[in-house]
Amino acid sequence: MSWDAAPISGGRRNAPGILTPTERQIAAKQRFDSAIDHLGKDLSDIAWRIICAGEGVPAAEKNLGWPARSGKLVLKIALDRLGDFYRLPE
Repeated sequence: MSWDAAPISGGRRNAPGILTPTERQIAAKQRFDSAIDHLGKDLSDIAWRIICAGEGVPAAEKNLGWPARSGKLVLKIALDRLGDFYRLPE
């Protein structure tokens, strides 16, 4: 995984405003936490399990105690909300 921020055209490594590797990692963690907070408790559970932990939908449903085939619908809602958070076009 790359923690680097988007490249800056014509920038130098030691130029002011360039983050250190530790600062980039902290900024990435803050962006991740903001996205998870935006989802809220109900949607972040399924999103984290499938997107971050790599669980399959059936396993995530079972671990959350949800009925079969409900995870796909809830995951779609979570992904739509993440798209809104990241201002992705529909």
